[in-house]
Amino acid sequence: MLAEPPPGRPTPRTARGTRRSHRSPSPETVPETADLLRDPARLAALAATGLLDAPPAEVFDRLTRLAARLLHAPMAALSLLDDRRQFFVSQCGFPATLASVREVPVENSVCRRVVASAGPVTAADASCEPWLAGNPMAVEMGVRAYAGYPVATRGGQVLGSFCVADTRVREWDGEALETLRELAELAALEVERRPPEGTRAERLMAEAEGWFRSLVEQSIMAIYCYQDGHFRYVNPRLAEIFGYPREVLQAPGGLELVVHPDDLPRVAENIRARLAGEIPTVRYSLRGMRADGEVLYLDVHGTRTDIEGRPALIGVGYDITDRVRAEREREAAMQSRDRFYAMASHELRTPVSTVMLYNDLLLGGMYEPLTEQQHEAVERSQGSARHLLDLINDLLDLSKLEAGRLDARRDEVDAAALVAEVIAELTPLAADQGSALALEPAPGPVVVVGDGKRIRQILLNLLSNAIKFGAGRPIDVRCAPDAGGGVAISVTDHGPGIAPGDLPRIWEDFVQLGDGDDAGTGLGLPIARRLAELLGGALEVDSTPGAGSTFRLRLPSSDS
Repeated sequence: MLAEPPPGRPTPRTARGTRRSHRSPSPETVPETADLLRDPARLAALAATGLLDAPPAEVFDRLTRLAARLLHAPMAALSLLDDRRQFFVSQCGFPATLASVREVPVENSVCRRVVASAGPVTAADASCEPWLAGNPMAVEMGVRAYAGYPVATRGGQVLGSFCVADTRVREWDGEALETLRELAELAALEVERRPPEGTRAERLMAEAEGWFRSLVEQSIMAIYCYQDGHFRYVNPRLAEIFGYPREVLQAPGGLELVVHPDDLPRVAENIRARLAGEIPTVRYSLRGMRADGEVLYLDVHGTRTDIEGRPALIGVGYDITDRVRAEREREAAMQSRDRFYAMASHELRTPVSTVMLYNDLLLGGMYEPLTEQQHEAVERSQGSARHLLDLINDLLDLSKLEAGRLDARRDEVDAAALVAEVIAELTPLAADQGSALALEPAPGPVVVVGDGKRIRQILLNLLSNAIKFGAGRPIDVRCAPDAGGGVAISVTDHGPGIAPGDLPRIWEDFVQLGDGDDAGTGLGLPIARRLAELLGGALEVDSTPGAGSTFRLRLPSSDS
């Protein structure tokens, strides 16, 4: 049986209030240490000791030497743990390299298990304890057996551990653990009663508190502390967001003033569950209410802690009202645009198609032969109507692409054969412009995975542009396996090329680089690029002013 601790010092207890046994807790029962190590109250108590980074003190060195001698252990240490490291206040028997550094990252700490369990932790044989056998520090020091006891303040804050380690397998009997506990209690008493360092620590803590208070008070984020059913603290920014004086928000009922009634049940349940430790720290959005009745939108992020022994929430809030409104306005604008595109499809396509039909009848002499002047006028009318129909179709494709409503099949397509078909279709148009379409023969079928209709649409755009801007010079087309995997289809013209400053602009909607009759809708290339990405590929360009341009369509192959 363990001896009772000195008066006034709490003994670590289980949830039922009984003394812990010496048996080391199983991995399943040891809580996660990250939140515990970051607990503000624990870190404040740790800083108040003034021992972090303090030089070695003989009083602590005597305790570790005494522990090593009484327990016949080659190594002993008194260590403190903050949220980043384990700092060795004193050690006995450590390797010279570790003894000079005096700290290890908290991830490599063996003693954080003692802090997490708030009770004694032992291991008789490291090979049977994965948490010890795999620890880098334990491996470096050759530790085979370990025993540690928490070093806690009178207020119950576990600051670190007092431990011994052996390089051989050994059982820690009750007498040994009682001795270790008593030494740990003496170390804890000495940690708390060091007046010189304590005075210095209080000054440092006061300075740090001043810095942090200044940061919190001037923060552009809303910062709060919620405890005992109301806001214990709100910073000026939170009061500014909601338009209430701070004392009003910090009085009982402050939460109900600033949370939208429809969201209040969800927020209240979230607070209850986090204070009870049922859910981890989470981030969520809610609607708030200003004093003037305006609805706000906030992102809130809070974490649980203990203040004066009672659970509390400390958190921050971000006012996202402008962002939410902008997103809604954008969504409304997109819906209006989609409705316009749908109207354009129905209301414009039909009359334009009718105009084109009558133009064809006039050009075909259905009514009476046209004079040469009349024929030219109808041809111009037909060209304008065709341009308008292309614009309508491009607008509809663009709308569907941006709304994610344009479907694409995933079939195996012979890209080489498809390229040959498109070239045959456009050869007369190229001849009218004085250009020759030259297709480099493929060694065999070049199969891609995609939608043949959409691939054809991209190729028609690339070849039509090459014919339009190719200055009557030859146009080279190549379809072959890509060195990086997949298939590459390239279309090269020898026209004037594109200026480097204009290259990024060709992918922007409605940008037209051509003049007069050469100007298109400004949507062909943006749509072609989006279609390529929809098919899992890419559309790229290389251009040299005065030498021409190469557009390269990359598509996934059946085996890529």
